[in-house]
Parts: sequence; C-alpha cells; structure tokens
Amino acid sequence: MANRIVKTLLFLLVSFAAVADERIDRLSEDYREWLEMEVVYIITDIEKDIFLGLETREERTRFIEAFWNRRDLDRATLENEFQLEHYRRLDFANKNLGRETPRPGWRTDRGRMYIILGEPVEIQNFDGYSELVATELWIYRGEPNDGLPPRFNLMFYKDNDIGEYELYDPVSDGPQAILRAGYAGQNYQVNQNSAMPIITNISLDLARATLTIDLTENTGYDMFSGRNQIDPIELNIRPAMNASRTMANIEMLPTRKVDTRDLEGFKRFGHKVTADYSFKFFPSRSVYAVLYGPEATPFLHFGFEIDPSHFTLESNEDGTRHYTTLDVDLEVRDLQGRAVAYNLNQPLLQLSGSQFQEASSYPIAYRDNYPLIPGNYKVSIVLKNRATKDYTATEFDLYVPGIEEDKPSLSDVVLGYDGENAMTDATTHRAFQVGSVEIYPAAENAFAMGSTTSAFVQVLNAEPGQKLHFQILGAEMEVMDEQIIDAEEGGVVQEMALLGLDGGFYTLRVQIVGPDGAVLASKLAPLTVSPRNEVARPAFIYRHSFNTEIPGYLDVTLGNELMASGQVEAAKAAFEKAVAIDNPQLPVARWRLASIVLFDRDADRALELLTPLEQDFPNEYEVVEGLGFAYYIKQDYARAKDYFERSAGIRTPDTTALNALGDCYERAGENEKAKELYQRSLELQPDQKGVQARLAGLSGGE
Repeated sequence: MANRIVKTLLFLLVSFAAVADERIDRLSEDYREWLEMEVVYIITDIEKDIFLGLETREERTRFIEAFWNRRDLDRATLENEFQLEHYRRLDFANKNLGRETPRPGWRTDRGRMYIILGEPVEIQNFDGYSELVATELWIYRGEPNDGLPPRFNLMFYKDNDIGEYELYDPVSDGPQAILRAGYAGQNYQVNQNSAMPIITNISLDLARATLTIDLTENTGYDMFSGRNQIDPIELNIRPAMNASRTMANIEMLPTRKVDTRDLEGFKRFGHKVTADYSFKFFPSRSVYAVLYGPEATPFLHFGFEIDPSHFTLESNEDGTRHYTTLDVDLEVRDLQGRAVAYNLNQPLLQLSGSQFQEASSYPIAYRDNYPLIPGNYKVSIVLKNRATKDYTATEFDLYVPGIEEDKPSLSDVVLGYDGENAMTDATTHRAFQVGSVEIYPAAENAFAMGSTTSAFVQVLNAEPGQKLHFQILGAEMEVMDEQIIDAEEGGVVQEMALLGLDGGFYTLRVQIVGPDGAVLASKLAPLTVSPRNEVARPAFIYRHSFNTEIPGYLDVTLGNELMASGQVEAAKAAFEKAVAIDNPQLPVARWRLASIVLFDRDADRALELLTPLEQDFPNEYEVVEGLGFAYYIKQDYARAKDYFERSAGIRTPDTTALNALGDCYERAGENEKAKELYQRSLELQPDQKGVQARLAGLSGGE
C-alpha cells in the first residue's frame, strides 16, 4: 500500500507539472491529445518545449510531420514503419491493458511499457495462486547498444489484489509485495528471505524477477539453498544493484537515439525560414575568411560542406541529370542590430550522372564571397535546398579590418587541403581565389593525421626584405616554415606537413617579420588534426562569386552598406564613383545618389541624376518619388504633386512623402485633400507637432 501511495503522489506531481505549463492550455484539443496522450512517452524534452512554443496550426502541423520523419527507420520506403508500429502499440494498449481500471490503457504501467518496448517475447501469467496476488511477468530481448541487457524482464502485480497492474520495482517493492496479505505478514516485510522460498516454489523465473530486471545479472541469491552466494554469511536478500539503472534505460529508450540536431537548428535559425522549411534543418560544416579584393576592398569568403546523406537532388527520368535550386541568404548586421548587407543567390545546381555517383560517397561544397565595409558584425548564412525543402545555416561574429596605408598587414589565414594556379588574370577575385591562386578551404580547418595543409594568406603593403613565418603552436616538436615576401605577388601559399602531430587542436600563426626580427603583423588560425586516417573532401564544388568585373557594381554595393551603417558622406563618394563610370546596367547608382543629394536639398543635382531615368523607369518608386521631392524643393508644387501622387500608386508613402503631398494640396487650396493626407501621416506617427498644427489650422478655418 505504501508503494502505491508513493507512485500515486509521483504521478500527481508529474501531472501537476504538465498542467502548470500555461502553453498546454493554449493548445487546441487535437494537438493537446497528440502531445499528452499519443506521444507522451516518446517525445524528447527539446521537442516538447519547441512544440509548446509554436504559434500557428501550420507550424504545429509541420512540426508533427518532422517529428515522425525524425524517427523513420527507412527513408527509402513510402511508409513510416516507426509511426505505424507506435500507433499499433497505442491502440493495443487502449483496447487490452486498461480493462481493470477506469483509466485508458495508455496511462497504465503495462500500457506505458508496451508502448515503449512493444510485444514481449514471452508473457507468464500468475493468477489464481493462493500465495500470490495477480502477477504478470513480461520477458524481452534487449539491444546492448540501447543500454539494455540481452534478456530482461518486467513484472506487473496488483497491490493486495486491488485495482490495476503496477510495475514492480526490485528496489522499492521487494519480494513480499507480490504475496497475498495472509502470507505477507509483518515478518516478510522485515526479512525478505522469508518470502523468497514461497515464491521460488511457485516459479524460479518469478523469484529471480523479484530481485532483478537484467536476466543475465548475478543476483547472488541461490534459489535452492536460499542463501547469498556472494557472501554466505549475509542472510538478507538484496535486489540487484543495476535494477534502477536498467529501468531508467528502458524509460529513456524512446528518446535515447532521436537526432534532434534539426531542432537545435530551428531554435537558432527557424525565424529565418518559412514554415515549410522550419523543422528540416540538416547539419553541415562551414568555413569563412576575410580576404581583400580590388582596391584593398574586404570580401567575406564563405562555404558549406554537406555530407551526401543530408543532401538530395531531383533527377530526370533516365538519371543522366541531377539538379536542384539553392537559395543562399547572407545577412550581415552591425553590433547595433542594423542590417548592413543582405544578399540572396539562387543558383541552379546540376550534376551529371557520373558526378552524382561520385558525390554520393563524398561531400558537396558551396563557396561564395561578398564585399563588406570594415566593421564588427554578426553574420548569418542560410542555404536552402528547394528539392527537399530543407536547409542548413551558420552564424558567427566577424571583424572586418580596414587596411592602413604603408603599414604591413595580413588577411585571414585560409587552411586548404589543396591549392592550385588557376591560370587567370592577376586581378581576378573569386570565391577563395585571389589573382592566379585558388585555395580549397578545409571546412572547420580539419585535417587527417600525417596529411598536409596549404596555408594561404594575403600580404598587403609589404616591403623588400620582410619575411613570412609560419608556425604551428601547441605541437611538442616545432613545425615552422619561412618565406621571403614577394611584394608583387600579394597572396602566398605555404604547404606544411602535419607529420608527428597527434590528434587534437592546434593554432597556426603567420607573422610578417622585418629584417631586424621585429614582428610587424600577425594572424592566427585554428587547426584541428583528426585522429582519422582520412578526412572526406568534396567530390563536387559549386562556386559562386561576386562579380567585380561589372563596372560600378562594387561601388554601388559598398555605397549601400555605408548608407545602412550611417556613413552618408562615404556612401555619397561611392555612389558618385559609380555614376561617373556611367554603366547603363546600373541605374540604381543614380537614384541612390539622388536620395543623398536631396537630403542636402540639391534639387538641381537630383534632377540631373533622375530625369534621364524617367522614361525607362516610370514605375520605379525611388525615381518617381525622388523627382517629386526635387520639384518640391524647387517650389514647383504642381509638378511635385503629380509625381507624389504617382509614387503613392506604386508604394504606400511614408510620413515625409505624405506631408509634402499634403503641403502641395494645401498650397493649391485643396484643404480637404490636405487634411486627409495630414491625418494619414499622424496615424503613422502621432507625435508630429508641426503636422498637428497644420491640421488644426486647416480645421479651424472651416
């Protein structure tokens, strides 16, 4: 009876904790039933927490789909065998294991164990014995990889033959718990030895089950002599030491091997993707570095390596072409949270049949680059695979240093598993390529023991006589190389053998050293030496690069970043440079510059920039609105009103445009229209004192 009270209290405490979560109360009936009944024994803590944090039915529906996919034993089949078996067990428990209790079968001890473990290999029923309460013994085969014994048993009994079957615990119950009241007197509760001979006479299996769950474990009890085999002097019967641990492993079995890395990805990146991608995160390895391009412009070079098990392509009927479209989102924010840069690439990835076969055993790599102005940033990159609606992502803090004139400096160090002369022009700048040198970056800077790393670094503002020192720190024996700097070359590759390095974490240091031995610049890069004999390298590489060869494109991009970071004068200079190049394919340079000169109230310069664009871009908001402000500044209110009206038909105007248009109508004597526009402006931003005064003046004049 005492054991039943303890179990009841524990159940009530667990139930109260579940109900205490307010998020459960917000669930609709179907989702609450799914969480609290259908998957209550198999859901992980992180899954439950994320599910309760979802807001929409679409998110919860997608979550449940991913929940079962996460447990699918064979993705190659159309059916989810785990899901089918789970609901079969749930149905069996509800129909057969709750008959002696008002509770549904899934909530009983037998129901819980059946849902977790499935059908026993053998069930022994002990009912109708004068000595015993109703008892069942379930015998299972276990998998050692799951933390279970090769053979184990579970015992269920009715306490004092009342109520439902309870799960027997060798530690807290003891053999006397399964004896009827007439046999389980005070003596048996004090000394379990007295109960064991009675149970042994009925069944050796049952007697053994009172002491252990693991049928392969030595309990120390001799069923025939009734003595302790381990310590013959010891008379007391003791439960097996591992019983509690075995039971804990059984309880954890449904969650032990569930891979929830996709949910860790959801917690970090789920807000960056739509609901149909949310719960389909897959792991990848990433790499990034800051290298310098034209005019010493910093570029973020980045890449992903994806194992074939996580990347699926669509195929044509004869299997000669395999393809998908990627969506690669780059977002860069400064430490104030302002979005400084955003870029989306949507490349079509295509593999031939032979490429696909090779890539089926090795990773696929994506590499890219993008220019960034100097600063401190938080970078997030999301790569989505449209073929399977899944995604991977990375995020990191990034410091982008500027280059000081006449001061020697180094780019980031890229550790590659290979490098080659790409036979291109010395001014070429592509992803992980500077001039004629292309480096193949090792994701996460990982290398096999005994292999070689190709360390790439750019040298800027170097002078004759200076040298580069390459040194691996943390090694017992010194690994060091030296190169004389070729000031014309810019990029240097140094191969360094990792012979003699044990598996572990190291640091590669590169220094510019002057003729007098003084260190003029230094860079560090983490280096991981894997204990494996080989680190798999990509069989297929897709490389996308920012096109520095489009005249003015780099200047416009940098100008946009400077504007976003509040560096207006520097942005103006960048846009002026782009406009001077006069690339007809970059009209955006003109309207970006026009927005700055309008702020300076230089209407003539704005008209000079925007008027040539009007014919070709009649529906471009920045062009039409910009012309409106230019004429407004010149006090040509009639023309300004026309352009403002046209721009309002293209995009909802902000308060500045609404106020200017209202002023145009007021000056034209159309007060009702002016009042309407001022009111709309105040709805967007109520604390505009000047607009309030204008509106009050118009209202008071009626």
